[in-house]
Amino acid sequence: MNESLVVDVNHDGMHTLGVPSEFTTPGSFDVRLQNHGEATHVHLKLDDDLSTNATLEEGHHYVEKGDTQVVRVTVADGATGRGVLEVTTAHGGTTEEVSVELGAAPEKPPVEIDESLADPATRTEERPLDTDEVLTAELVPALALGGVAILLAASTLLTGGTVAIVLGVLAAVSALGAAAYVYSNRSAV
Repeated sequence: MNESLVVDVNHDGMHTLGVPSEFTTPGSFDVRLQNHGEATHVHLKLDDDLSTNATLEEGHHYVEKGDTQVVRVTVADGATGRGVLEVTTAHGGTTEEVSVELGAAPEKPPVEIDESLADPATRTEERPLDTDEVLTAELVPALALGGVAILLAASTLLTGGTVAIVLGVLAAVSALGAAAYVYSNRSAV
């Protein structure tokens, strides 16, 4: 698991540092130096307790204006313990300390469960169907199918064939009947 400890550099003015007071990690982690102001030097140091289980890639960093640098802190496999990471800027003028606990997973806030979870969800009010929507969505396609059937019947009549004429007329009547059925059932709703 890769955790990140964020250090806000120059966030509240020149040579200011914003760090959490505590940081918990199950293993190795990154220190993210996020510079919100002018370029500056930042120094990181592990105290004796922390350095017995962890190593820092490098302690001195020059962070450009608006830049973010990631510094890896490698923790020995299975290591547990507590120590302090010291963050310094302005050549020692500003120093902040972070209490680091190794080998423990960060605590997750508990999920609060109350009586309201048993209540059914409120339904949004459904709006009534508009007559124009019913006509557009249901009736128009059925009428279009009936029109195609009538065109087929008319073309068959012009080219000849009594059986084809009867089938075309039946198709047209069926389509119109289907359109009337759909319309009557949608109007009842």
